[in-house]
Order: sequence, then structure tokens, then C-alpha cells
Amino acid sequence: MNFRSLLSVAVLTTSAASAWAAPITPTFDHFGTLADATFGGSGIPNDAVAITTHSASAWGVPIGSITLGLTAHQRYDSPALTNNGAGVFYAQAGIDTHAPSPSDPYALWNFGFHVGGTGLSLLSYDYTLHYDFDPGVDTDQSAHGSVTIPGALAFALSGFQDSYNLGMNSLDGFVLFGTQPTFPTFDPTADGEYSFALVASQNGQEAARTAITVVVGNNVPEPASLALVGIALIGLAASRRRKA
Repeated sequence: MNFRSLLSVAVLTTSAASAWAAPITPTFDHFGTLADATFGGSGIPNDAVAITTHSASAWGVPIGSITLGLTAHQRYDSPALTNNGAGVFYAQAGIDTHAPSPSDPYALWNFGFHVGGTGLSLLSYDYTLHYDFDPGVDTDQSAHGSVTIPGALAFALSGFQDSYNLGMNSLDGFVLFGTQPTFPTFDPTADGEYSFALVASQNGQEAARTAITVVVGNNVPEPASLALVGIALIGLAASRRRKA
């Protein structure tokens, strides 16, 4: 089932994970392909995903594992995003032209999330998606919006995934199944930095997370520039080894 459709049938609760008092920074076990992920659509890239795999347990007994995935990607035929291979994505600012945008302004890019699991692992955790409207850097997680799905529903669905746009009305104003960001409204034309986290919690305590950052606007490097940055870092490391 498309996760967005759950908003009309599920009673979602906020998680203790939303009390995190620190900026969200890229966090994952590995960054690459998540083969099971479609992010609720077709043609959405799944080869640049921040992935965290957590060994699940209940009452100290292993019950399988859960997988959390986050990515960012272009909306329809908008310019493709680049990334630094370490959880930071680069997108262009602007308003998408596909319905319901531009009358209801959407960004040129989306963020996708995926929760998968084995056995009873999904049942034992609640899952909170944190999202950011503030274009400033290092936005504290407590200022993010959040939506939480309980483990019972995740188990019933055998996991869930979708792709959202920060311009969606369901993420702004009154968020029926979570909390809205403290920053007033997302502006798709603004340069800035936006952070996202997908958190699994058990008994009110965070157990695992994956997180990414999307940098939007004029400072977005071209792919060639990203390659040069990588070469420069390798050269710097080699220079340090020679001096040692």
C-alpha cells in the first residue's frame, strides 16, 4: 500500500524520538543501492540510499532485522540530483510544473523513505519520519516536522515506503498524524539546507536511525566538481602520509 494513503486510515502517534535536541546530520550504515526500495513509485532511483540495518530483538530475544532507507531524487523530469556519496544530496531551487504544482507549489525534488523488516521485527518498533522546512543550516530536530507509524501497522503492511515533497499540504499547517515544523512554510525557491531522519524506536527509546541532508540552490556543485573534491581529499590524505 502506498504510505500516503495511510494518512486517511491510520492513527499515527508522535514518538519519543522527536525529543532529540540536536541537528540532524547524515547517519547510516552504508550508502548505496537498496534493491527492495521503489519509494512508492516507478522509475525512482534506488542506487543512492542512506541505509541502516538494525538487528531487532524483543525481551532480549533476536527476532530478525529492520532496514531503514532515505534518499532524495528529482520530481518527474526536473534536473537530477547529485550527491557526495556520504548522505548529502544537491538539488536546484525552483517550483515544479507538474500538478498540483505550480498552483500549489512543489519543489523540483522529493525525498523518499523505506522501512522493511523480517519476522516480527517490524511489530516491535515505531517509526518516525522527521522533515525540515527551515532553509538554515543545522536545524535542530526538535524544530522538524514529524510523522509516526506504529509497529502494529508496519507489521500489518509488511513494511512501508513512499516519496514526499516538502510542498505537500499534508506536511504543512495542521499535521493530523504528527507535529508540524516550527518554521512557518517551506519555500521551494529558497536556497538552503534541509535535513531528514527516519528513526525506529522501541519502548520510547531510539534504537536506529538513518538520515540525509539536501543542499538546495546556487552552491550546488556539478558532478565534475564533486569528482574534483574527491580527488583533492585523496591528494590531501597522501600529502599527510608523506609528511608523516
